[in-house]
Amino acid sequence: MGSTRPVAAAVGLLLMAAGCAAPAKATREGATSPETVVIYAVEGDYDDVWDDLKMALGDRGLVISTISHVGEMIDRTGKALGRTRPIFAKANVMSFCSAVISRDMLEQNPHLVAYCPYEIAVYSLAGRPGTIYLSYRHIDWPDPQDRPVLDAVEGLLDGIVRDVAASYGGGRVEHPVSAEAVPAATPKPKPHTGGAR
Repeated sequence: MGSTRPVAAAVGLLLMAAGCAAPAKATREGATSPETVVIYAVEGDYDDVWDDLKMALGDRGLVISTISHVGEMIDRTGKALGRTRPIFAKANVMSFCSAVISRDMLEQNPHLVAYCPYEIAVYSLAGRPGTIYLSYRHIDWPDPQDRPVLDAVEGLLDGIVRDVAASYGGGRVEHPVSAEAVPAATPKPKPHTGGAR
């Protein structure tokens, strides 16, 4: 796989995980598809969790291909845009691949290359640096014939994140809504007009 990855993809993963994702899509049969992003949460130190994630990859013989420093980029570009409300305390996305699982996936369907490399986001929100989130994207693909190889990818991702979370006593969480994820600016009180309340 290539050694570079557009930061936009990593930003998308983080913003979706932070609660900015659209609602789950309806399938062709009208049912609701699985959640877009799978999120685990732990209480701990960000750097410790990040190091444990790297160790979990190493234990499986996986090598990090890139690290996207999304939190730093969001802060830097926000200042240029005049939008300085903090979103993350820290936020990075780790990209990697599995030679065996990727080979199986691409032999099955080479168009699935869009899902390489695999990514896990690790982030904490502004004002709550002690809660660390680990998340990855659910792979929503319409062809059921490709589902077994994609399940192997998601099984790898979920196993890595679940193991790290379990070591801190953490676990999977439901999607927070965007208003919970990013504290909104304090609204200004409306002036009292003297009328009935």
